[in-house]
Amino acid sequence: MTSFVFDLRRRDLLAGGAALAGLVAAGVPTAAQAQATTAMPQLDTAEADRLAAAFTGGAEVLAEGLALDLPALGDNPAAVPVRVHVTEPITEASWCEEMIVIADLNPQPFACRFRFTAETGSADVAVRVRLIQTMPIRAYARMNDGRVLAARHDITVAAGGCGL
Repeated sequence: MTSFVFDLRRRDLLAGGAALAGLVAAGVPTAAQAQATTAMPQLDTAEADRLAAAFTGGAEVLAEGLALDLPALGDNPAAVPVRVHVTEPITEASWCEEMIVIADLNPQPFACRFRFTAETGSADVAVRVRLIQTMPIRAYARMNDGRVLAARHDITVAAGGCGL
């Protein structure tokens, strides 16, 4: 069995430290500095818009009948509480079939999907989503009669969610 022994002398350690200090003084960024100054890619809402269009299927989107509750400030971007519920009465004749939540600027904007039946009794869900930055959150609900309800809310988050 072979073992490797590194003979690191004080002189070598001082020379390495002096070289690193010279690079920093010359303006060459260290690995930590380069990572800290690397900008996040500018994300857009194209994928979120595509998901919303696929869900609505060309139906007219109504801006009432669906409530989206979330804090104005998400102090823990890894677990932001989101509650979505249909505010109109759920009956055997009118009920929610499906509900989705979209986090517009996340790398994967599709946050969650819920399906309901007439026997469910209510369309009320609460989840925690991970957010990469300050962004709009959208929720859509498809009713059994073909109507699509929508709600949107902007949220400010502290740095450090997914992707950071």
